[in-house]
Amino acid sequence: MWLLVLVLYAKLVSLAFFVSLLSLLDIPSSFANPDNVLSKRDIDPSNVLPAYEASLHFGATEEEIATYVGWRRDDLHSGVPVTGESTYLHMELMAQKSGFHNFVLAAVALHNASSLGVVGLACRSCVSMEEAFRCHRRYQHLTNRTAEYVIDLDSEWVTLTENRFGDARQGSLLVSDYTIMVALHLLRLTAARPPLVRVLRSRRTSMTFQERSAYESFSGASIELGATNAQLVFDTAFLATPVKTADDELSEYFQGLLRKALPKDSREPTIIEAVNQRIRDSLIHGTPSAASIAKSLGLGHRTLQRRLSRDGETFSQLLEATRRRLAERYLADPKLSLSEVAYLLGYSEQASFYRSFRRWHGTTPAEYRRDIESDSLNF
Repeated sequence: MWLLVLVLYAKLVSLAFFVSLLSLLDIPSSFANPDNVLSKRDIDPSNVLPAYEASLHFGATEEEIATYVGWRRDDLHSGVPVTGESTYLHMELMAQKSGFHNFVLAAVALHNASSLGVVGLACRSCVSMEEAFRCHRRYQHLTNRTAEYVIDLDSEWVTLTENRFGDARQGSLLVSDYTIMVALHLLRLTAARPPLVRVLRSRRTSMTFQERSAYESFSGASIELGATNAQLVFDTAFLATPVKTADDELSEYFQGLLRKALPKDSREPTIIEAVNQRIRDSLIHGTPSAASIAKSLGLGHRTLQRRLSRDGETFSQLLEATRRRLAERYLADPKLSLSEVAYLLGYSEQASFYRSFRRWHGTTPAEYRRDIESDSLNF
């Protein structure tokens, strides 16, 4: 019993820390007032602060940025949204300075989860990188409406594609390169192991030798020029990589904040939430099928597939993610035996549960539970 108390206490301390952290971060204004959403092609200042701070160390002054770009330090720190146009002006200003590529990499290095506001905190508490990608796709528009990011995958490679809105002016092309490298940097910070990068694709048709060499050294991959969209291509296996700071309770807390920040007409329970709930209710009776869940929701099988697909999900992904989250929660309860955990997750055989768990965590349920107990004792 004392072990469970320690685990729960650690969770509460962790949650309290992150709740207090919200007051220290430049959280988007839309989270203080859910009805104050970003206008089309706006971006929250938390996304641009790293570039602003870095530019002051590479030849720009606050007065110059205020005059040419329209950014003022007080406005950025008070949560006033900026336009996508201003981000392009900023990159065009910095491109006139010497050592532009050094500025870009310095700005990239200043990014962390908080530079994406609550969206970043929600992503870094997800269980796996695949779940983090889905979280980002679902809520990214709350902090950035200058572009959208989608992933396509095959058996070997994932392609992260940026769809940037507006004309293809110089600043837009430069921002595309910058954001793709920010994405790679954040993936490295978030995941338990870095992605294996195959290639970076740039919308630009030319790049100096110094700049190209610096970016290729940073990414560990070649740069291809002249692409229609900026892209980052990395190994498919990376999607199954655990998030370093995964925490189911914190994930639910932050995504709850994000759901409240959605426009009022978007706050009804989503099809994803409804399916997740039906999966959780059904697991004790065995592995649910997509057809049975669709029927319980009053939908046809194909209708459910289409609606999940619109949100970038599949039934099998939701089933897998739900089982994984519940498995971690159940294993933290020492009163439940491993066979009981397997049963509660809908597995007819304990061996099937073991195989799934090893795929999720690279270890056995018993070893995972011992690690929890060890961490609790150390705490």
